[in-house]
Amino acid sequence: MQTTYGLVLTGGGARGAYQAGALLAIAEICEDQGLKYPFGVLTGTSAGGINAAYLASYDGLFADAAHELGELWKGITFDQVFNSDFFSLSKTGFRLLLELISGALFKKKTIHSLLNTSPLLKLLQKKLNLEVIQKNIDKGWLKSVALTASNYSTGSTNIFFQGNIQTKDWDRARRSGRKTMITLDHVMASTAIPILFPPIQIGPHYFGDGSLRNTAPLSPAIKLGATKLLVIGVRKNDLSKTSITKGMPSIARILGSMLNSVLLDSIDSDYESLTRVNHALLDTKVDQSVYKPIHVHMLRPSVDIGHLSSKYAKNMPFALTHLVRGLGNQSDAADVISYLLFDPAYTTCLFDIGYKDVMDEKEEIQSFFRD
Repeated sequence: MQTTYGLVLTGGGARGAYQAGALLAIAEICEDQGLKYPFGVLTGTSAGGINAAYLASYDGLFADAAHELGELWKGITFDQVFNSDFFSLSKTGFRLLLELISGALFKKKTIHSLLNTSPLLKLLQKKLNLEVIQKNIDKGWLKSVALTASNYSTGSTNIFFQGNIQTKDWDRARRSGRKTMITLDHVMASTAIPILFPPIQIGPHYFGDGSLRNTAPLSPAIKLGATKLLVIGVRKNDLSKTSITKGMPSIARILGSMLNSVLLDSIDSDYESLTRVNHALLDTKVDQSVYKPIHVHMLRPSVDIGHLSSKYAKNMPFALTHLVRGLGNQSDAADVISYLLFDPAYTTCLFDIGYKDVMDEKEEIQSFFRD
């Protein structure tokens, strides 16, 4: 049976720049092996959803798509993602405070997030040509692309996918896959970080970041036919040497832990689960024509991205710096900052780390793409 390679891109806000660097290195390695379109299945969540949509909707070679995606991330700025000026953030903060202290006096609440991401929508409108997705599928360059979002109305995970006619809808406990034409609403919904970014309406329901309650982030790629998975995470694997912060945690530290749990934990636990299943299949006499192990290669940052953000925190807009400092000191807020630090110096640093990390594993990546 012919191998179908699947790419799984996780969430992480500004950390998505690390994925872009890794993708360029992967593209160059694949190009050396004669693979112009290496991935038949692309899946993404949150910032990974933007990256997956960009690759799927690019009219050209994978290597060219990876290069231009990298340029986008290296040049991204705060005001291209959300309204970062002092007036906008102050207005939101004041209205939120007013609604909190007013209680039931104002039945209709107007603040649904801390940040306004209308600039991101405008940026994606310019950079994404989603009509090309179907053309790439029809040409055979791509089998399927899927974006994951969380349904705030039902509390379930929805996988929106576009693929060939053989792919069908599916339903599992608290998650489902629905075939559709991928639109900007799906991209924006997948990347809507809870509390920070506003929910997006699709049909009668409202959706947010796909990492929320997503217990099986590897599943969509497998459901869509991938037989080998390359996963790009955005958190260092070994954090055992991270210094322990003592004392009562600030709101910033608690919020950072919450975001890490929502955006990053599920990919690690699902990877561990799939690894155990693979070992069980190999250790038992199971008919592998029915149940076949799924080879997974996991790529992770070689550095603690949250800790690294402290070095570039001074580049944040004054209003955002003021807001973050209100939640806790810079050390406690490092993880929160790492998701919101859409600064060219920081994203370029992450891009370079991602590129180097993959090149350090060049032999393993080359081996992965050999059947």
